[in-house]
Amino acid sequence: MLKRKMTQTLESWHNNQLFNRDTTHKALIIDGARQTGKTYLIRCFAQDRYHDVVEINFFEQSDAAALIEQCKSAQEIIAVLSLLVGHEIQPRNTLVFFDEIQEAPQLITHVKFLVEDGRFDLILSGSLLGVQIKHIASFPVGYAQIEHMYPLDFEEFCWSQGVTEDLLDVVREAYRNKTPLPDNLHDQFVRLYRLYQIVGGMPEVVQKYLDTKYDLGAVRALQESIVEQYRFDASKYSEERSLQIRSIFDALPAELAKENKRFQLKALKQKAVFDRYANDFAWLVGAGVAYKCNCVNEPVFPLQRTEDRRKFKLYSSDTGLLLAQYPVGVSLNLLEGSRSVNFGAIYENAVAQELACKNVPLRYYHNNRRGEVDFIVETDEGAVVPLEVKSGKDYKRHVALTNLLREESFDIQEALVLSEANISATQKGSKPIYYLPLYMTFCIANQVTKRSTDSHAHSLLSAVDGTPPSITRP
Repeated sequence: MLKRKMTQTLESWHNNQLFNRDTTHKALIIDGARQTGKTYLIRCFAQDRYHDVVEINFFEQSDAAALIEQCKSAQEIIAVLSLLVGHEIQPRNTLVFFDEIQEAPQLITHVKFLVEDGRFDLILSGSLLGVQIKHIASFPVGYAQIEHMYPLDFEEFCWSQGVTEDLLDVVREAYRNKTPLPDNLHDQFVRLYRLYQIVGGMPEVVQKYLDTKYDLGAVRALQESIVEQYRFDASKYSEERSLQIRSIFDALPAELAKENKRFQLKALKQKAVFDRYANDFAWLVGAGVAYKCNCVNEPVFPLQRTEDRRKFKLYSSDTGLLLAQYPVGVSLNLLEGSRSVNFGAIYENAVAQELACKNVPLRYYHNNRRGEVDFIVETDEGAVVPLEVKSGKDYKRHVALTNLLREESFDIQEALVLSEANISATQKGSKPIYYLPLYMTFCIANQVTKRSTDSHAHSLLSAVDGTPPSITRP
């Protein structure tokens, strides 16, 4: 079983159920894109902690959804559940697990009854809650803890490849002190990060890579099947707008590959206007298939104040799935570190994915006079930090970023540049620019402002053939 950070969240929730049942008892709702490992993780977790697990999959058991949706009380729901599973549901030592809840979204309205009844713990999991939530009559605010599950981030991928916490601590310490890693260790992490971009973070794909002894052909075939599943979901769940949503999804790789990575509506239709497609973009984001990175017109805290949501870049939710939509030669060139190919779009997508997995809001800066900076983040102390992603040898050329540092009214005190190079630094006046390796993105994401802890609840309610590198200590 792959080690996932969500296990810690499940553990914390479970402990709360054990020790604070009378005061803060809540159901757990886990949202996330398909194939991010929700069902498997919940099953494995529950087997070790509950005497009985009652699992209802509403995709496979559509009749169960109809029966439970008609119930008017917790007593009626428990009666139906016991009939469905064929035995008594034991109080206090049972987990009820409703899976594929997007097939029966009205069931979420019953969460309040079940939590108040308190006879068993309740977990709900779904893949398209961000887009299906609009069909729910009443959301159980205060009765559910909502979490979002992402593909494996780089730290989790490292764990899957046998990288120890001690080695990751070496990376974290180098980031904190802004001191370069030993060259051999740096080179190994660069190769591992390239591999992560190709394999991506879908748990089944990562497991396939391990089970097939590093067969990247088998990995790509599985990734292509997941991409097709995403396209199918757009047709099944998005009703009359399915063609438009699939057009956006299919256009994403080509739009990212352009020099100006901002998503151009003319890629969909000449003279297209944002208002016509706004809900289609929201569907892809709500389904967890894509990440939307909004433009900021002024790099001043708080950044949200000058966001322009009509200007944005759209990134794939998984770098491996993105590469599976490009010709196979792109992956081969990336794996060998070819200097003749511009990997800017792929590197940017990997950085966006890492930030999103840490719940960091995705924003970029653009000004016709000063230029464009790939990402811009803020700290809890109110500092704004521009972040540029570079794919070539000229990673120290960054006109727009330098322009931001020179503008005193912005009060930006430092800037970060991510590339495959080891750590170094330079000064622009009295302000440092730190050049960091791409694999340190997770360190940056751990230090900048996250969304509020109830952000997923808020977003739901508002709805809209290779060899693995061996990593060793020098």
